[in-house]
Amino acid sequence: MSEDRLRRTLAAGEILFHQGQQGHAAYVIESGAIEIFSERDDVRQVIAQLGNNDIFGEMALLGDAVRSASAAALEPTQLLVVTHEHLNERLLGADPMTRHLLRTVVLRCREMLAWMRASGAARVPPERMGALADADEVESTDRELAFRRLRTEQELEAALERGEFQLYFQPIVRLSDRKVAGYEALIRWFKPGHGMVPPSEFIPVAEASSLINRIGLWILETAFDSLMKMDAAAGAREEPIFVTVNLSARQLTDPELLPALSMQVERLKGRNCRIKLEVTESLMIGNVVEVQLFIAHCRDLGVHVLLDDFGTGYCSLSYLHLFEVHTMKLDRSFVRGMAVSDASEKVVRGVTRMAHDLGLNVVVEGVERLEEADQAAALGIDYVQGYFYGRPAPLADALKKLVG
Repeated sequence: MSEDRLRRTLAAGEILFHQGQQGHAAYVIESGAIEIFSERDDVRQVIAQLGNNDIFGEMALLGDAVRSASAAALEPTQLLVVTHEHLNERLLGADPMTRHLLRTVVLRCREMLAWMRASGAARVPPERMGALADADEVESTDRELAFRRLRTEQELEAALERGEFQLYFQPIVRLSDRKVAGYEALIRWFKPGHGMVPPSEFIPVAEASSLINRIGLWILETAFDSLMKMDAAAGAREEPIFVTVNLSARQLTDPELLPALSMQVERLKGRNCRIKLEVTESLMIGNVVEVQLFIAHCRDLGVHVLLDDFGTGYCSLSYLHLFEVHTMKLDRSFVRGMAVSDASEKVVRGVTRMAHDLGLNVVVEGVERLEEADQAAALGIDYVQGYFYGRPAPLADALKKLVG
């Protein structure tokens, strides 16, 4: 979606829509003020004056309703646009009861508005004001959070089009020779006038919408481009360099993912490099059949799948045999546990031995000291990742490590 469809700017006195027009979007006021009014028998009746964070025009998003009133800017005004696509996406992701309740609430609101127009009332009846005020107070926090998420969603769409994302790469070190064996690709957002936005602020927003699919395809293509540059920089190696890319649950059902993956793999023919896709333990356990099918398709393409965050809450050992993964990544909590508990160390040794018996490589993340890397090596772990060997950094820094 282009940025001009995400926002509208109105001059003072400009009409946004007229009563009786077909509605196609709702709006959130970022700055300025909007007057909602109706015209009947050439008499203009003001229904409401709205300001920052107020939403209006939402009735037209459900059903075939036309605009029940007109809207005009009282001063220069900036609006966020909420489209049918935004609403439909959320309705599809909601359970049937939530969808039913939403439609019921909208119907009641329409009935209230019809009553106001029929009775000539400019405002809600006084006897209803107390209940509405209480509801406003309860909902104020949720409303602010909802609008903040909407703004972030639309900023993410614009950021993707403007090229504000970058991939950073954190080294994964092979313990047998303490050399860089590969990198994990991690997305970073550099927002103009703001700097780097923490992934924890925008990744959950992207994952809650279809944006994660578009962003995921960008990550995949960029990771493959970077992998080819790394391969060229690494030169002749006994073990080919690899890059790991994280996948979310929503991406597994994206019909464009496997074709895009196949196209990228085709580009690598004859090159000594490879890609690994990281799928979390919780995602695997919650989508067993889907993940099994996905892994089978990846195997046919020659793409490895890595089990990420192993040991973070599920009965992992009883499920591990269900998935033909290539590598297991132990959660950083294992590193912390090994430092303080002999029992934890024995658990890590046992898990590592079991993984090797299943033909899996083992990576442990969160290594921040040489002693932790040495301990991991003594336990038979194959690879480590953590700040001791490098923080996530731009591609240029990763290439320097490979050349050096």
